[in-house]
Amino acid sequence: MRLIHQVVEDLKGLPDVQVSPIGAALEELLGGERGSLPDLADRFTEAGLGHIMASWVTNGPNLPIDPKDLRRVIGEERIGDLATLAGLSSDDFAVHLARLLPSAVHRMTPEGALDAAASSRTS
Repeated sequence: MRLIHQVVEDLKGLPDVQVSPIGAALEELLGGERGSLPDLADRFTEAGLGHIMASWVTNGPNLPIDPKDLRRVIGEERIGDLATLAGLSSDDFAVHLARLLPSAVHRMTPEGALDAAASSRTS
């Protein structure tokens, strides 16, 4: 499992992707004090969207996530907090996050499993 700050650096090299404003928010969402990748996977499953996140973890095409669905999974308050951290409106943040999150999760789980992601957080 790759660390989120390494993944954020990788994402900055992709064409047509604005990572800088939301890099800190991605780090907070996927590896901060208030959340982790396995926590996010649980939220996707609870929302009935586990298959979307599973596509990001496993090899194969990453299914897209609609910003509205992402808001439902993460929660309006948390989206607002992360948007503030990124210096964006919550609407703009949700759109950017919906574009970046599949790649970030996929790059964090090159072994194709969340348990590898969870165990490397403690290393």
